Amino acid sequence: MRRRTLLLGSVSAAAPVLLTGCGRLDPGDDDPRTLVVHHMLTAGSPMAKVYERLCRDFTRAHPGSHVKNVVSGGTDLINVYETARLAHKEADVVLTNLAEKTLSWTGYKATVPVNRYLDAWGLRDRFLPQALKEWTDEKGRVAGFPWTGFTWPVVYNKAVLAKYGIDEIPTTTEELVDAARLARKHGAKGFVSIGGNDWSGQKLLLQIMQAYLPASRAERLFRHGGYAREPLAVRGLELFTKLRDAGVFFKGAQGLNSDSMNTDYYTGRAPAISAISSTLSSVPADVVKNTVVGGWPVPPGGVHHKPTAFRGYTSTGVWISPNGEKKIDLVEKFVRFLYEPANTRALTREAGQVVGVRETTSAPDFPLVSESIDLGDRVDYALMPDSYVPPAVSQPLIRATSLAYTPGTSARSIASALDHAYGG
Repeated sequence: MRRRTLLLGSVSAAAPVLLTGCGRLDPGDDDPRTLVVHHMLTAGSPMAKVYERLCRDFTRAHPGSHVKNVVSGGTDLINVYETARLAHKEADVVLTNLAEKTLSWTGYKATVPVNRYLDAWGLRDRFLPQALKEWTDEKGRVAGFPWTGFTWPVVYNKAVLAKYGIDEIPTTTEELVDAARLARKHGAKGFVSIGGNDWSGQKLLLQIMQAYLPASRAERLFRHGGYAREPLAVRGLELFTKLRDAGVFFKGAQGLNSDSMNTDYYTGRAPAISAISSTLSSVPADVVKNTVVGGWPVPPGGVHHKPTAFRGYTSTGVWISPNGEKKIDLVEKFVRFLYEPANTRALTREAGQVVGVRETTSAPDFPLVSESIDLGDRVDYALMPDSYVPPAVSQPLIRATSLAYTPGTSARSIASALDHAYGG
């Protein structure tokens, strides 16, 4: 009964939205020539357009084969897939991210580890080592094939900086505080717009918290909690409160979200934001020309000597279900087709996606994404928490961050709130 409860979760009543030519919500299909793929790509988006073309190209290259797509909006995919799995009617292949509830899929046999297929299909060397590491759990099981990932730098609007009398992009926390002071003096709401009430604020909080914290100790905290007992984490949270109380973040950040953050930057109200690559791909052209891509300023004496950013490869993976194993020959053809070099390049060039394969390519239509991919040794990379935070902790940990952005909240109180998310 416990397994059923963990796997099922809360079932959404919303019916999935289907792409043209897609089947109804009963993905179990015994036809060995029909591959059923469950995904949540937004219809009409650049990514969905590339994927639709790949499906057409696949069927042309493999006469007699068909791809039936079942599409669920947003987080509905997880609930819809898990419900279908309990009835043994799940799709053969799932395209979704590795985070929160999906972290438990391999352990509960909702999907099949792909270790043996990486080698049997000659794909292991296609992937970046970091991408495979992120998709590998503590027992060595690779949950799925990494498909798309993300970069997460900080972007700065040079025109807005100039308006506020700021001549240089800040690279240290002292320079960041000075820049925030100037911005406020000229009537700005702050220097960095951030969604203090959602995932965007949580990621920035945990990035700043790592200022003095070695990656191995950060990983342990993300897995198990214990923030209040880790002096270097508390020191990082004290740095966060110093920046907050100096006016670095937009006023009222504790009630804002990623949508308001993006709007602030897109409309030229924010000098800077911490921006995931999906945000970078949507920056208006008139703002792109004034944008510099960099990292988060670091304090003296920290573990990083350069501004920091995040990057990862868990945005979308190609998962194989138990039903998919019954059609493994067709699944192999589809997966190997997706990872043909021309097809992975198309994801970046035409959809602005970061991919987890070894070769890189530019994205002329998404210049900020290209710049973020090419940051190279201009930044250091903090440890991305999502691969380590337990599924049951993810949402409580996000909710705890609103407290952190509330003026006057101490570092100790923030650490206690983070620990409370782990049940501590």
